[in-house]
Amino acid sequence: MPCTHRTRACRPFRVVTIAACGCVGLAVCLATPGIAPAVIIETVTGTGNTTAPTDDPGWANVGALGIGTGVYLGNGWVLTAAHVGGGSIVLNGGTYAMLAGSGTRLTNGGASGKSTSTDLYLFRLATTPAGLAGVPIAVAATGSAAAVTMIGAGRDRGEFTQWSVNTSTGTNPWVWTEVSSGGNFAGYKTLESRTMRWGTNSVSGTGIWINAGFGDARTMITDFDDFFPSSTEAQAASGDSGGAVFHKNGSTWELSGLMLAVGGYSGQPDPATHAVFGNVTYAADLSFYRPQIMAIVPEPAAIVLVVTAAGGLLVARSLRRRRAAGSADQP
Repeated sequence: MPCTHRTRACRPFRVVTIAACGCVGLAVCLATPGIAPAVIIETVTGTGNTTAPTDDPGWANVGALGIGTGVYLGNGWVLTAAHVGGGSIVLNGGTYAMLAGSGTRLTNGGASGKSTSTDLYLFRLATTPAGLAGVPIAVAATGSAAAVTMIGAGRDRGEFTQWSVNTSTGTNPWVWTEVSSGGNFAGYKTLESRTMRWGTNSVSGTGIWINAGFGDARTMITDFDDFFPSSTEAQAASGDSGGAVFHKNGSTWELSGLMLAVGGYSGQPDPATHAVFGNVTYAADLSFYRPQIMAIVPEPAAIVLVVTAAGGLLVARSLRRRRAAGSADQP
């Protein structure tokens, strides 16, 4: 594998949004905004993980939403990327329509030097999903090296591909040539089909501000490392925008991030549709935006107490790995 996916110093990145493309393998493109696909996983076939993991962080709360993905927070409310927007979402086998006029775009809370609005969007459903509990949102930022589970409804993984890339000093952008073997960069192309899938990674950076064309966003990042063929290492791809990043805090799964963009190398084929080892996924740090969300959506735990007191039944449910900074593309 190339020095560039192991050494940050030799990785000029550009940022790209990933909503319009899919969600199985977010690709990072540090420098220019773009959009991300379905979660790409580094297993032999890349076709698994289409049902809830054994230790389920919230699989049923995530679903396909238009060109991207959305997460059901509870009490009838859905969170997604602003560049995905509202609409009908598929949750746990059912399709639920947005309540007209209920959409709200979140802000950066007056953060100095940042855009007023951010790339996050809340809307309410016209019908509340029966028996589907909410998910708790992380109160504190998820730390570096923390394991996470990512769930998105983006593009499916395509063929393994290698490139010979000219990274010579003065070459800008880098020149990428697809080769059958012996390349210094490698990764996966994606298909136009989309499937909801989960994968794992670990946080490689926190408190990173990006703007992929839809307002500044405070994010955490994960790296797409080469652990083939035994790992469920994940990267966002087109269609994954709005997908969930869960972290297990003690014994409780929390929604700690929302996939927004991917980052890729200089000159790289669209990072939203090509997951190259060393690319990164950018996810909004939801602990930063939690106060705004909680001002609109009642705390899921409070709902659990009320329903339990009335003798009702609630259920709740969660994707993982690591890396650096640069620029980002949206999933």
